[in-house]
Amino acid sequence: MISYDELGGPLDLVMGLPLHPLVVHAAVVLVPMVAVAAIAMSYWPSFSIRYGKPILILAVVAQVSLFIAKASGEPFEERLGKNIERHAELGEIAPLTFLPLLVLLFIRWRMDRSGATVGSANIRRMVSILLAVSALLALVFIYLTGHSGAESVWGWLAKN
Repeated sequence: MISYDELGGPLDLVMGLPLHPLVVHAAVVLVPMVAVAAIAMSYWPSFSIRYGKPILILAVVAQVSLFIAKASGEPFEERLGKNIERHAELGEIAPLTFLPLLVLLFIRWRMDRSGATVGSANIRRMVSILLAVSALLALVFIYLTGHSGAESVWGWLAKN
């Protein structure tokens, strides 16, 4: 029987499966979905008004999955017994790149729900531009992080 200490704590296994690969798939799916929706929200206020709330809920789930993936990555790295330095470095940054997107999504949604009376046209435009840029940044980092992780795992499996 494996003890709790040998498992590395609560963020290591779920029913015998490593938690990190399970949670990572949620982030890999949700982050691009939210980022594309954020770009749509930045250009179409009607899209923001209609779908803003579900997109915000998905964004919160994505942010939580990013932090859980980050927290569960170290025990998984120890379990694998290999050095995945580039993936680990990108994994530290990825959850932080999504935070501005989450905040800007909320701001944009609130502005669109309140109508054109909130903020000047320049402020609304700046929020839209920042939202689109933060969405692109989140897409780039989730791609780089996911690709480096998949490459380190699948490349390692192919070599052995």
